[in-house]
Amino acid sequence: MGGVRLIIAEDQLLVALDMETIVTGAGHEVCGIASNADEALTLVAEHRPDLALLDVELGGTDGLEAARLIMDRWQVPTLLVTGHVTMEIARGVGVVGLVRKPFTERTLLATIDACLSWLADGVVQEPRPPGFIGPDI
Repeated sequence: MGGVRLIIAEDQLLVALDMETIVTGAGHEVCGIASNADEALTLVAEHRPDLALLDVELGGTDGLEAARLIMDRWQVPTLLVTGHVTMEIARGVGVVGLVRKPFTERTLLATIDACLSWLADGVVQEPRPPGFIGPDI
């Protein structure tokens, strides 16, 4: 899967920088890093990325509501990267995937690739990475 433009919304700076290193190393472009939901919404409005990576607890703000807004207002697919949400909650929000913290580089990249494949083709090759919420899950 080719590189895409994305934003990272994570209130823990070291985690955000780690995610940035991982995704840029895989050929993706990070348009910006947000430390709260308002910054995430601003980045999405300004850059219209292909994907948003969003933590749920963004300095006490509601990342789930931010995910809903990002998908509803700008139709930007959103992948949750969090330790605070179950698959059922993620499905209810309508995000394309969930990566549970703490994550590995392999899991993060595999889930991003699976989500992008599903969005592009509507088909995901087996095996699905942990946390993927694509078709038939």
